[in-house]
Amino acid sequence: MEEFLKHFKNHSRADQRWLCEVFECVRQQLYPLLDSSLGVSVVRLSLAVVSKVQRAVGSDLPVSYRCVSVSQLKREQRTACFSSLSWSSAHYRDSARGAELMLPEHKPLPRDNLLLIGSLCDGRASGSSDGVWRVRDAGGSVSCTMLTSSCLWLGRLMLFPTWNYIPQNAPDAGYLELIDPPVCVTLEAMAFDPGGTLSEVMSVTRAAELLRQRCEDQACVCVSGQVSAVCPLLLIAGKRFFCLILSDGGSSVPVFITEAKHQYWRQCVCVGRSVWMSSLRVCSLQGLEGRRVLSDSCQSRLHPHESSEQPDTHSDTLTHTHTPLPPSPAPSVRVKRSTIISFKGTVTKILNAEAGLYEIDRQVGLCLAYQPAQTWGGSLRPGAEIQLHNVHFTYSASPFAPRVVLCACLRSSVQISAFSRLRSEVEVSGSHGSLQRLLLERNLGVSQYLWLCYCYSAVNERLCPRWVRAKRVCVVAARLLDFVCEAEQKTQKKRNIYREMIQEPHQCPVTTYSVCWPSVALWSVRQVCEWMRREVWLSLSLPSLLPPSAGHMTSLELNAALSWSTHSVPLTHTHSDPLLLLGVLELDSTRATLQLRDQTHALDCVCVQSGQSGAIDTAWQGCLVCVRQCTLVMERFMKTDFPSWKHLDQPSYITHKHCRVYLQLRVDDLTIISPSAALSRRQSERREESAPRPRRPLTPVAAAERPLTPAATAERPLTPVAARPLTPVAAPERPLTPAVAAERPLTPVAAAERPLSPVVAPERPLTPAACVSLLIRLESKQGVRLQNGSGAGHTHTHTLQLGFVCRAVCLGDAQRWENDPRNSRTQERERDGGHRKIELHFMGSCVRWFPVLHPGCVYRLIAPNTADVSVLKATGVSARGGVTQLVSPALLLQPQWRLHTLTDAQSGVPALMSVSEVLHSSSAPEIVSFYGVVSQRITLQEEGGTKPKIQSLTAAKDPGVVEDLRVRVSVQDSARAGHVIHVYLDLSSGPYTHGLIPGAALQIHHVQRKVSRAGNVYCRSLPISCVSVTDLSSVCSGSGVSQAPPPMMLLGEWASARKQQGVLGQVKGHVVRVLSLRLQWTCSFCGSIFKQTSCGRTHPPCDSTSAVFQAEAKVAVEDGSGEAHVWFSSETVCDLLMLSVGQWEGLQRHIRVKGHVKVYTRGYNMTCDEDPDESLVQYLNCLCSSAAVCRQIHLTCRIRAQRTVKPQLRKVHRGQTEFICKFTPALQLQCQHVHTR
Repeated sequence: MEEFLKHFKNHSRADQRWLCEVFECVRQQLYPLLDSSLGVSVVRLSLAVVSKVQRAVGSDLPVSYRCVSVSQLKREQRTACFSSLSWSSAHYRDSARGAELMLPEHKPLPRDNLLLIGSLCDGRASGSSDGVWRVRDAGGSVSCTMLTSSCLWLGRLMLFPTWNYIPQNAPDAGYLELIDPPVCVTLEAMAFDPGGTLSEVMSVTRAAELLRQRCEDQACVCVSGQVSAVCPLLLIAGKRFFCLILSDGGSSVPVFITEAKHQYWRQCVCVGRSVWMSSLRVCSLQGLEGRRVLSDSCQSRLHPHESSEQPDTHSDTLTHTHTPLPPSPAPSVRVKRSTIISFKGTVTKILNAEAGLYEIDRQVGLCLAYQPAQTWGGSLRPGAEIQLHNVHFTYSASPFAPRVVLCACLRSSVQISAFSRLRSEVEVSGSHGSLQRLLLERNLGVSQYLWLCYCYSAVNERLCPRWVRAKRVCVVAARLLDFVCEAEQKTQKKRNIYREMIQEPHQCPVTTYSVCWPSVALWSVRQVCEWMRREVWLSLSLPSLLPPSAGHMTSLELNAALSWSTHSVPLTHTHSDPLLLLGVLELDSTRATLQLRDQTHALDCVCVQSGQSGAIDTAWQGCLVCVRQCTLVMERFMKTDFPSWKHLDQPSYITHKHCRVYLQLRVDDLTIISPSAALSRRQSERREESAPRPRRPLTPVAAAERPLTPAATAERPLTPVAARPLTPVAAPERPLTPAVAAERPLTPVAAAERPLSPVVAPERPLTPAACVSLLIRLESKQGVRLQNGSGAGHTHTHTLQLGFVCRAVCLGDAQRWENDPRNSRTQERERDGGHRKIELHFMGSCVRWFPVLHPGCVYRLIAPNTADVSVLKATGVSARGGVTQLVSPALLLQPQWRLHTLTDAQSGVPALMSVSEVLHSSSAPEIVSFYGVVSQRITLQEEGGTKPKIQSLTAAKDPGVVEDLRVRVSVQDSARAGHVIHVYLDLSSGPYTHGLIPGAALQIHHVQRKVSRAGNVYCRSLPISCVSVTDLSSVCSGSGVSQAPPPMMLLGEWASARKQQGVLGQVKGHVVRVLSLRLQWTCSFCGSIFKQTSCGRTHPPCDSTSAVFQAEAKVAVEDGSGEAHVWFSSETVCDLLMLSVGQWEGLQRHIRVKGHVKVYTRGYNMTCDEDPDESLVQYLNCLCSSAAVCRQIHLTCRIRAQRTVKPQLRKVHRGQTEFICKFTPALQLQCQHVHTR
């Protein structure tokens, strides 16, 4: 130490303290690295270090810099930093400001004054030769990368003037980025040994001729040329090698570097640099029909030309390939050929480091997935400048990636030209990720791989980790790819690494690509909900919601017609590209509905099977499904106060509006991506039944203990790419072995041929636990309503909560199980015991089972974590005093109990009545259940001053829900369109019922059949009523209810057998006479007669200024078989009177003076009570008796509601004879449409 400090006697005390630290650092960390044969002392080495530092800084000693060893740097430096001996503070600030302006979302690297000295090595000292340079001292080594490197630096002691240190997540892990060239500290001579006389150096042209010759005895050669391609480092069968191509003019020769001690050469060569390579051997490639190449030997040396220049790389440097296009994978898929270019740009974003996806210059994508995973460390960070050579230019390869994507293949090279000066999250990818392994296994094209990465990100964001484990996300993405693409559309030919690297014309997996295919977009549940909530109001057109008679409707009728409407859109029509919905089916305990969920949102679903077999069962709960076809249903609820139809363009009259959105789909439209444990068990049992094999029988206990097996995709080891070994010609004693294992071709995984295994995370641990079960068959199910129940945590507290009751038959006694049997096959002991009827009460969270319970199905009720069979014993009310007990024993289900569907077959279910039977059956009971198709839905007006008896539970949680919601649903017979029954439903005493829209097929259970005073049959809901949607074919197709033309009817037959003939029909007859005609202006608010410009009501007065014109006519029509009285409403009176639009409007103006006019038949003429001689009355009399009105006419009519009237006795004179005859009342019809004027 004293000898060293003698050289710095004149320095200050601070300088000497810093020199002491430098000396100790050299003695402990650097001196042990030197060879003792050099005879360099510690003092001499320390003086050399100080001299190099002073030369880098200037004349003064950098006392503010702290010497740091490699071990200290890795252990203590937790954040990324920048250090430089030569940069001034102003230079650093300008550089940091420029980098921050380029990417404002990132901050510049902080500067630390650290002094780093070490030896450059390639890792062979630590037992690895991966081609990565390292900085080493006595305490350890750290990986590094340099912008420029030289073979002469290897093993030298270097001072690093400017560098970045990027720590990594692993302990004691980091990465050095050497910005400025290192300064050599050691004093020994550095000579270049070319490994042969330079006079024997041959050109590339001569070397290419040599490779084409078939000579056996060829000495080692020395070749000089310019590097045109540098292939990535490959690891096959435990051996590393890489290939570079030397070019000169129009000739080129490939050179394979296979020696372990030469792997670091890859950091020393780059495209455009001229090099000499000595002692190269001639070898043959069996994988390329014996093509000859050059390979290095132990004596080979590499020396770059000093005058070599870097090539000009930019986006306009194009080299077109000349590979013919392969046949198109599908007629609808457009295939293009990529273009090989060189490119220079700046990394602006890391899209997915594990998948090898980056963003350059904010608009260009970079895909490195087709190259072996490189240990880039933190070098490919946002802000780094890179040069790309021999990359493939693709345009519109995928709609979910940048428009331009550059793909690197095995012939491409990626070189960093400037390190990033910004702080960012470091994503290190030193090995193949799951996506890249899948790419190799299935030989995916670039378009399919980009879609797979998009799908992976979507699944990872929306389903992981709640439903899908992180390790299984790639499995889900692969199954989605299988679902979207056909096998022949996503599988390329077998790869051959040698062909990709050296063959001309160039051919690799990214030579061709599909344009924007696959284009299927994965929408999250939240995206669908937000789109529907926007679309429901954007598509709103108030005039389209009103019938043709809107111009004659009062304010009350108009606002009632606008209070509810629906808008249905198929999923395929929501976007220009195909859409997929991915989610988990779960049961909701607050709404008693089935929901499609992901981590963004939950959406209610109305899901049915084909036909009238009901909805899905319990095995579907927890399934990860993909929906490609469904109907998006949006129901609008509005409170409006429009005076008349003329004010519909003023949205200020809408006082409140909200909507409900849900999905309508069939079970056939669901594609299972990952089945639940119950569904997987059912599928395996069905496979065993269809293909029996000799094996030990599977008991329910054994089946429950069997663990979930992971999919083969994630666990299958990688098969290397296709290649063949190199066979040397000149030096057979040194064969090349790295490509032996590459001879096995890549085989795509046939995912469609193997059974799907669950990837959804289990809801509970699969530990064995005792339980009891009860086998039941459901007989009937009541609707969900608010009921009295005990509050949570309070035994004596009663609150309103959702609940429903099911009637079931026990098929046996309760059984004990050591393990949960779930939905395994039933055993004989489960059916031991007599059949008895019970009632199952579902309260609170147990209402979630409502959508999956269907009469006639067999279920296994399981009470877990108990061995007491009495918990499943139903209790009844004791009968006293000779009272006969009519109520079955009841069982209250607990929240932790579970139900499993055991069979889909429905048995023992009473047949439902049709609408025609309910309307016309004389023996119909008071409580009926029937099926039909919804033809119309009308929201009933709230009764003034009344409140619903039970407030809706959902209304209390959702302020947008109407509290008193009562609707009238018109249900028509599915076989006979003319038979319609009105069902009045009260939806305010339970959760909202989805699917009550025109076109939906319903099963309506337990409603009260009633007959009105007019003799019309209708139904009214009860607290036990249940409405289920069974079919959506009309809704999903968008056709609505089938509107078949009504049958042609004869009036005589229709009057005598109106019950059997239906309520709607077509009539052709003759207008005999007009019995009455009423024309009036009505106040749109109060309904009084409106004269001129004011309402005629005086007590209390009405100040309304809005009125509507209304008309009504009653005519006698006969067709030869009978006569009927036909009523015409406002919209059909004009057609009856054969008036033009101008005449009809003029008549309305004349009527407005008086307010109203009513004429009727008296004898053979028409008269009026007020002023029969008025000109207007005379005009109407002439008009109604004219031949234009009394004509042949074709009408569509409906039977008019009327009270039942007994036949009347009337006197009839025939000459001098008088008869007393019984006349049945005339058939009363309401005209729906006038076909002929």
